[in-house]
Amino acid sequence: MEFHTPHHIRELGLEALPVRPDARAKLGGNPGFLSDRIQPGQLRGAILGSPHPHARILRIDTSAAQALPGVHAVVTHADIPGIKHYGLRKVDRPVLCIDKVRHVGDPVAAVAAVDMETAQQALALIRVDYEPLPPVCDPGAALDGTAASEQPVHQDGNLLHAASHRQGDMSAARASTVHRVQDSYVTPRQMHAFLETEGGVAEPDGAGGLRLFFGGHNPAREKQVIADMLGLPHDRVHAVATPVGGSYGGKDELTIQPIAALLAWRAQRPVRLHLTRPQSVDLGVKRHPMQIEMQTGCDAQGRLTYHQVQIVADTGAYATHGPEVLDAALEHAPGPYRYLALDLGARLAYTNNGIAGAFRGFGAVQVQFALEQQMDRLAALVGMTADAFRALNLAAPEAPGPLGQHVVPFDGAQRALDVARQQPLWRGPHRWASADGRHLHGVGLTLIHRSDGFGKGGPSDCRMELALAADGAIELRCGFTELGQNLVGTIQSLGAQHLGCSADAIRPVLGDTRLTPDSGPVAASRATTLVWRALQEAAQPWQQALLLAAARLLPDIPLHCGAWGLESAAGLCLSYADLAKASGEQAPCISLDLRAEDPEGNAHDTHFVFGACAAIAQVCVDTWSGMVRVQRLVMCTALGPVASAQGYLGQMEGGALMGLAMGTQEELACLDGHYQARNLDGYLIPTLADAPEMQVLAIENIPEGDPIGPRGAGEISVNLALPAVANALAAALQRPITQLPMTPERVIALLEAGAESSTP
Repeated sequence: MEFHTPHHIRELGLEALPVRPDARAKLGGNPGFLSDRIQPGQLRGAILGSPHPHARILRIDTSAAQALPGVHAVVTHADIPGIKHYGLRKVDRPVLCIDKVRHVGDPVAAVAAVDMETAQQALALIRVDYEPLPPVCDPGAALDGTAASEQPVHQDGNLLHAASHRQGDMSAARASTVHRVQDSYVTPRQMHAFLETEGGVAEPDGAGGLRLFFGGHNPAREKQVIADMLGLPHDRVHAVATPVGGSYGGKDELTIQPIAALLAWRAQRPVRLHLTRPQSVDLGVKRHPMQIEMQTGCDAQGRLTYHQVQIVADTGAYATHGPEVLDAALEHAPGPYRYLALDLGARLAYTNNGIAGAFRGFGAVQVQFALEQQMDRLAALVGMTADAFRALNLAAPEAPGPLGQHVVPFDGAQRALDVARQQPLWRGPHRWASADGRHLHGVGLTLIHRSDGFGKGGPSDCRMELALAADGAIELRCGFTELGQNLVGTIQSLGAQHLGCSADAIRPVLGDTRLTPDSGPVAASRATTLVWRALQEAAQPWQQALLLAAARLLPDIPLHCGAWGLESAAGLCLSYADLAKASGEQAPCISLDLRAEDPEGNAHDTHFVFGACAAIAQVCVDTWSGMVRVQRLVMCTALGPVASAQGYLGQMEGGALMGLAMGTQEELACLDGHYQARNLDGYLIPTLADAPEMQVLAIENIPEGDPIGPRGAGEISVNLALPAVANALAAALQRPITQLPMTPERVIALLEAGAESSTP
């Protein structure tokens, strides 16, 4: 591969990193997370969830619970004065169930009492008469079988969403095909397992309004949903959604906030509602399980000819982000490669298997696992190395996107692959056994790209404010929330870079609807990119505003903006604090309005910005026990300039661990609508002891004139880790990997099946 400029690579693990600016507050518990907002006088909230995965509600009797001393509120759907359902593209989720329950734990009623013991007693006194219905558990049968017509999950049927894409002459492409691989791939349901379960406080403000303190991604949306539910003007609801004790997408959409708000409004007392881990398992969203049929062909020289994909995904009881997840799966199914013809289809089924929703990797990671297995298997049939096969088939940097849409030109995939194939881990052996034959080692390579931001038509518009506060701090005010991604440090670093001040002079103001404009959700790896773009656009007008304000005080001195104030040739002349004090209400404040930039001709839900990564994984398989250990992971990340080295490294390493666990251990089984684990003693997540040796090589190059800047690092490490580990396992076992996770039982089964010749 040839490049106009050499790779600009930073090995982030070798750099000296500053202490996170929010580390002391988080580690010291001061101020803590929003579920830690414990104060005298709060009532305790509790939810009565359904014991059935699928049933009609015949009668709800709350009279005995209401009569219990110490109970201040008992609510059902009948107590909701405004809109009773909420949702994103599909408004299908009731705050409290009305005539039907659709998953175990589906909220039917709720209480607020003086303490948790009384609240639990009150729940036990609520009488609900159910008529159980057959649970819809298999997504394929939900769409095509008897469950599709006899007892659908929703009255409009079990098909929530479908998407398809075709391009090229399939007949001609198939005719030119010499080698083809066809298989079925199955990916698991995965839990977010965030440290802080869903929780927070709803407080009447004493003036006819309500204050909400719940960790989430989008306080402006939370405010809107709650106001509509209570029939209040939107400005009567105040939402604070930061900081968040982990999310990974699981707190993107509302869960318990409407119920807590309804209880507080009914009782006119503050109500604290915080789920236990088993309740969180029942009520929280999970990663979408997918069944993927994939057939891919190439010619005798190894050039890809056609790609056919059919996806069936299980969204569970309610839509949440399901349609967007399915669209992402379809869009990423071709990967960064070029074909003569594509035939892609995807369907999303309602079932009674809990609820699936947003999860780091967001629909793409499931199909990328399958696609990258296909690439390795085709390379072996042709007799090419895995890296050479991918290099031959990469789409050009200026080529259209995977669904034919216009995209921002970017050579990230080419650079990532070029860096990866030069790594010593890839240049060494790809399979070997230990001296005693017990342990098999495998090395696998993957190449993926990942969309940034929302698809066309999504909530991409964003507003922020840049202001000089009364104490002289430079405040960037935005509705984004701190999820653990080091957003505070990123804003300070980017502010210093673009505004010319000290990083410590910048004070991010986040996630509070009274203090910040609506910036849209902090999701889809968009916050860093939008902050970069906002500060880049604001730099000149901001400095001009500061200089204009300073000129009123020091009219005859040439000034420029410095680290802590306005400077002349002699040094600091006017600190930002003194400028703010002198300016009063006239202190500089500018509004930053960013609009969606999707090209007009692009189809709805497609993306026009992509980042890319390559990765190499080394695994060790114990042939006696079937246990798999990921030993090394080299990540070659082409995501543009690094906004915060510490945040970037944390995202890459943390996400990679989550991705490899999806491949080796995590699976939340669901039997007849009941999860088979409801706590972390039955659902094991990786610890630091499971983490491999990781190397992060950040490739910072972007094309000249690139309008985007940094691509998102928040999700793509999940996307790269899973297929890299799966390809390494396939190399070690000499069998394709078609079902995840690769538990010891599945590993032993493949070992007993013997090697397959089409696997490298």
